[in-house]
Amino acid sequence: MTKKQSINIKATAMIRNDLYARYMGIDCRFWETDNFYVLQTEYNEKLLSKGFRKYDDIELKDKVYKNVTFSDMESAFEVRTFCKYKGFKFFVEILPHTGFCRIRPLSEAQIHFKNQEHHGYDPVYEVEESELEEIWEERKAIDGFVFDVDPLFYIKKDSSL
Repeated sequence: MTKKQSINIKATAMIRNDLYARYMGIDCRFWETDNFYVLQTEYNEKLLSKGFRKYDDIELKDKVYKNVTFSDMESAFEVRTFCKYKGFKFFVEILPHTGFCRIRPLSEAQIHFKNQEHHGYDPVYEVEESELEEIWEERKAIDGFVFDVDPLFYIKKDSSL
């Protein structure tokens, strides 16, 4: 008999799909604007003393930001989060405040489930996080930036013992 062990750190709270920069050991979303980069991360009182600012917009009350130069960033990378669902690989994103994830099958899963893209239709499923067998990030280098992170990071991993 096999037993499943799950490494799960509130998986849905950690699903990321964007560009990230590591700054002072913290992973922040980032984008370029004018002659600098904007870093954005979750609100933390300690970050205010390190030059991060609160947003005036109520919609962003849980976030802080900071303008930095290229040389201020330790590394930068693109993150795409995937999951294994019913044995197949899917692209995954969260549906905030619902307890569900939206998953989009990659081509092998589309063929298996006989649910393929056509004429503007994209197969999409909404499932509970508990239904996902594994969740992981695939991180890729961004041209011109240092890439100093693990290229694969498991958020939820089931393994048979």
